[in-house]
Amino acid sequence: MSIRSLAVCVVMTTGCMIGADPIADGDAESGDGLADELTSDDDSGEGEGSLRARVCATGSTTKGIDVSKWQGTINWPKVKTAGVEFAFIRVSDGNNTIDGKFAANWASAKSAGVIRGAYQFFRPTQNVSAQAQKMIAAYGTYTPGDLPPVMDAEDHGGLSPATLASRIRAWTAQVEAALGVRPIVYTGKYFWRDEVGGPSFAPSVLWIAQYTSLCPDIPAPWTKWTFWQHTDSGTVSGISGPVDMNRFNGTLADLRAYAGTPTSPN
Repeated sequence: MSIRSLAVCVVMTTGCMIGADPIADGDAESGDGLADELTSDDDSGEGEGSLRARVCATGSTTKGIDVSKWQGTINWPKVKTAGVEFAFIRVSDGNNTIDGKFAANWASAKSAGVIRGAYQFFRPTQNVSAQAQKMIAAYGTYTPGDLPPVMDAEDHGGLSPATLASRIRAWTAQVEAALGVRPIVYTGKYFWRDEVGGPSFAPSVLWIAQYTSLCPDIPAPWTKWTFWQHTDSGTVSGISGPVDMNRFNGTLADLRAYAGTPTSPN
């Protein structure tokens, strides 16, 4: 089913925020780059790990996935038939590791009628401009109908919040200037708050990563989420093994309008 109601919070797989392979080849499907942010999903609201700023969707939501080489060869027509309306596809892990399945997934998702976007696992200690250029090259010329590019921000690289924030700004500014569309930022509440200095700026719309039985907890200064990665253990026809599942905060018509307009929604 492609559209689900989140007028009230729904029960989902309990877990913690997750993002990258912390050893070498980071991606949003195969590791725990954000897993240390929460040790539990304390629904009672008590305790050090509790969540206190939950934001539910404003109405209906639309079903999507994010994928990388870890999903192997994907049967995109089956994915579309299974009700998946959008997919974020990994371009690279930083500047040094190109995702070997990107080109095939990028072309095949569009051919199957799945609204596509690209994401890059951002390595802040690597050349920022070179990473941005890889994302720009993946899109070529931004075409309305595609989703904006995504920075996967979950690696601090041992940098100070001020330095990390500066490099995130530089990447997003370079990509936006080249493609004419504001990038999306994928992150988790505690990473953004503690490692980036969250309240200082929100450069883009938010794709929140949080696996919880409640609605997601989002970092300041955002007041809403546009995308929500709610589990890493989804099953979808056409994909062998688990896959990250996501929701867009709106109907399919809203999603198409967002993809067709080179600006971020209010």
